[in-house]
Amino acid sequence: MFTSLAVTSRGISQRRNGFRLGATICVLGVMATMSVAQLQSAATNPVIPGDHPDPTIIRVGTEYWTASTSGDWSPQFALYRSTDLSHWTPAGAIFPHQPEWATGSFWAPELVNDNGRILVYYVGRKRGGPLCVAAATAKRVEGPFTDHGPIVCEPDGSIDPAFMRDENGMPYLLWKEDGNSQRKPTPIWAQPLTDDLLHLTGEKKQLIVNEPTSWEGGVVEAPYMMRHAGRYYLFYAGNSCCGTQCNYAEGVARADHLLGPWEKDPANPVIGPNEWWRCPGHGTAVETPSGSDYFLYHAYPVKGSIYLGRESVLDRITWSADGWPAVNGGNGPHRPSLQPAGEVLDKFRATRLDAEWRWPVNHEPNVAVGRGELTLTATGEGHADFVARTLTSPDYTAGIEVMANSGALASIAVIGNEKHSTGLGRRGESLELWRMDENGRHVLWQTDGVKSARVWLKVSSEAGKRLAYSYSLDGKKWKAAGGAIDVTNLPQWDQGLRVGLLAEGNAGKTAIFREFSLESK
Repeated sequence: MFTSLAVTSRGISQRRNGFRLGATICVLGVMATMSVAQLQSAATNPVIPGDHPDPTIIRVGTEYWTASTSGDWSPQFALYRSTDLSHWTPAGAIFPHQPEWATGSFWAPELVNDNGRILVYYVGRKRGGPLCVAAATAKRVEGPFTDHGPIVCEPDGSIDPAFMRDENGMPYLLWKEDGNSQRKPTPIWAQPLTDDLLHLTGEKKQLIVNEPTSWEGGVVEAPYMMRHAGRYYLFYAGNSCCGTQCNYAEGVARADHLLGPWEKDPANPVIGPNEWWRCPGHGTAVETPSGSDYFLYHAYPVKGSIYLGRESVLDRITWSADGWPAVNGGNGPHRPSLQPAGEVLDKFRATRLDAEWRWPVNHEPNVAVGRGELTLTATGEGHADFVARTLTSPDYTAGIEVMANSGALASIAVIGNEKHSTGLGRRGESLELWRMDENGRHVLWQTDGVKSARVWLKVSSEAGKRLAYSYSLDGKKWKAAGGAIDVTNLPQWDQGLRVGLLAEGNAGKTAIFREFSLESK
């Protein structure tokens, strides 16, 4: 995984009282005092690069933990751990195997540390039913988690859960009723929870609802509530979250009591787009041991945009004299880091699949790794079996070595979802460039007579939009495989592209791979 370096404290331009502050940061263990301009140039986003939308964050002792929407990819809700909010390492997943009650749309996990008790509220689509908010519990954040299934399933859909206790200690579940899916208003509800925090009790009450003539448009969603100086603050996102036409932003409201009445900030939205980031929103706050508040949320990078998906970004919350919060001084997400070129290299020497590989929901692959090889076994039935990784740059080159004894078509592929992808594969003595879309599978180029025991396959991306595939019989001299492929229609509405390894063929046939590399430029 690529990690990024971020400041631990930032100077922020105060939104209302007109002065600027410097701050002390720690970069590579060296303490230094910097001006605001220097801090903004040193700050790095994203903190979790690639497609990691709707992030949640909690602190347990000296460790921070985050998870994000996994959508229609498995395993559900990959976990990352950090001790400094800057450097994050993979830590498994909340659900290594898909919860049986849901078919997909695994959205918006909300980790909770309630006086040492660990929970996650999350969204899934009930089999034969609507979107639901569900819950799981664990003794430790790294799991294992015990799933308790749905808590609330309204006919229009229930999404974006959050947790808060009121001024008397009563626990509440907050969520959005997904009215916009039916062209209806989108209320944010709060309802008491039972003492085990796993069931609703009492009556629900509306906290806020979208104002169609404002910046919110047809949607308010993604509630997150915190307390500051005796008041409750409700962060929420508004308008359209995803895709090329998105116009998402983040607002805030405040109240003296959890159930209101709620007053929306006149300066909303408090987080909007800028020259580096588009459509920011849907976040969670965390407090450091020193008492500083940070907000972890997502945004599309202007460079790479929908091809990378919505990346997790982090900025500090500051509080003005009149009691309203600002995130990065109201200037939108901090500028992205100038990350050097990096490389992922997986030689498949471990006995378990690396934690950064993913697969489609409802179709867990038969995969084996070890002794320098990854073997995918095809299930047939018109399916392609694959594992894939998140991309962290729109400019990249990925490569793989394919063995001659692969009975299935063994491909390197760029994937939007299970039904939208393109790749270059080998089966026996044949190479095949192919594309899968809503109209089926298409062979774009083919050559036969490849007798080499090993073939190297490679895909290179230009700005995320155009792909060039090539192959080599010795790992040194490369030949083009067909022409360039335009993939502007490959990204799905709410997720970025991934690069992966794919097996396609009759049930029981295998695809055998060696030494995967992914170089980001």
